[in-house]
Amino acid sequence: MKNVKRSKNSSINSGLDATGSIFIDMDAKRREVEQLLSDKRKIEIQIDKLQHDCKHEKQVIKQVADERSSFTVRYVCESCSKVLGWPGEKELKQFFK
Repeated sequence: MKNVKRSKNSSINSGLDATGSIFIDMDAKRREVEQLLSDKRKIEIQIDKLQHDCKHEKQVIKQVADERSSFTVRYVCESCSKVLGWPGEKELKQFFK
């Protein structure tokens, strides 16, 4: 490779770094994932605060996702979407009419 000339921008055009090896910036992806997870935690804290401060004046029955990726019927606050409890048998029958 002694006779091969390299242009200054060869690493940009070819995807190679200065040594000629393929370079994948995994640190940038890791930093982006960490930033997104941090943002998610901040949003979850904001939601928790809003739900805590809510007076839950109107409850409605809705199907909500549970931990197992299925749905269950629960009482939910119409304003803040906080899950509040379980409806009784009578309410369930009326909900599914």
